Amino acid sequence: MGRTVNARIIKLEKEEDFEIAIDAAAEILEEGGLVVYPTDTSYGLACDPRNSDAIEKLFEAKNRNRDSGVPLLFSDIQQCEEYHEFAGLERVLARLFWPGVLTLIVTAKVSVPSLITGGRTTVAVRVPNNPIPQGIARKIGSPIVGTSANLAGGPSPFVISTALEQLGDKVGLYIDDGPSKEDTNSTIIGVDEEEGGYSSIKVFRVGAVSIQMLTDSLRVDTDAVRFWTSRIVHAEM
Repeated sequence: MGRTVNARIIKLEKEEDFEIAIDAAAEILEEGGLVVYPTDTSYGLACDPRNSDAIEKLFEAKNRNRDSGVPLLFSDIQQCEEYHEFAGLERVLARLFWPGVLTLIVTAKVSVPSLITGGRTTVAVRVPNNPIPQGIARKIGSPIVGTSANLAGGPSPFVISTALEQLGDKVGLYIDDGPSKEDTNSTIIGVDEEEGGYSSIKVFRVGAVSIQMLTDSLRVDTDAVRFWTSRIVHAEM
């Protein structure tokens, strides 16, 4: 892998390795540490978002601007509802694309810390289609931070070696599940409410879910037709 690190590395080779990795990751996160883990897109860098010192440690490890905030990964939509109240088109999108590679920008409940939101009123949320982040979030009873396991501006880690080269011993545990199934990051969208109970979709980043996939799924869903204006607009993050 090029760089020698002292951090623990768990390679997922057997079924029992998954539970070992989840338990080890939960222990490190609950102690305020950082964990690199596989997702259904690139490898993620986790901390416990309830621990402000751990979030600060993550920002320092990535050399990430604190105004950026951090995305969160959840075990399921029920856990996510502790951070946001879903309604209308948002709930339809979650049903259609979760667990999966679609990130939603949603209004954060007032209890969500500003270190997570970056001082905004919104937060980026997703339920990934991977048992490791789902299992860790379930184990600690909280979402985990879902930022990519790289330095700010560095290459996205679709293999564990890319994360190791950039983060080294800043991380307490690396969970290695081989190359990611996707070679691009999640698509990021939000929902803009309009008059009459309808909503349009705002695209912040096109990734693993193409615009065509998005529109094809919505146009044949009876609930989506009730809430969606058929408008998709592009916006900068």
